[in-house]
Amino acid sequence: MTDQILLMGKLRKWFWYYGVLPLVFAYLTCLNFSAEFVNILLIENRSITLYYMAELLYYSTLCIGCLMIIWCIINAIRVYIISSKITALELKGKKYSFNTSVILFPIIAFFGFIPLALILSKTKIYFPLFPLIEPIAQDLTPYLFPIYLLITNASEYMFGNFSYSY
Repeated sequence: MTDQILLMGKLRKWFWYYGVLPLVFAYLTCLNFSAEFVNILLIENRSITLYYMAELLYYSTLCIGCLMIIWCIINAIRVYIISSKITALELKGKKYSFNTSVILFPIIAFFGFIPLALILSKTKIYFPLFPLIEPIAQDLTPYLFPIYLLITNASEYMFGNFSYSY
């Protein structure tokens, strides 16, 4: 029975420390980036630095979102592998709740992302990054432009629509 309790502790540790906490942090970061991105898009006369900032927010959100999907899959597989070794009857309920959670909550989070991001953007309940950068925006443009070019050209090359954008 002690080995079953140790396995349950390992399952809890993996579920919370390596699953829930990093994914919630990444999810909130993505929500913040996408809310700011939407607000930047709604500005009519954007400066060039603001344009680059919006593009970097877009690609950062996309990258973090892809990493979150991969990490959700890894987390689900790892939780199922650990929980498959638990056979004690008194731990079956907890085991099944962990197994259900690693599938159900990412699906809910996935479908709720766009409405949450739009609500955050509309109500302006997010941590804006651009006002922190605005005092040094003119100094950042020479650094943001090459990063922007690298990201756009790499993404266009990977998806087959390769053209240089200067």
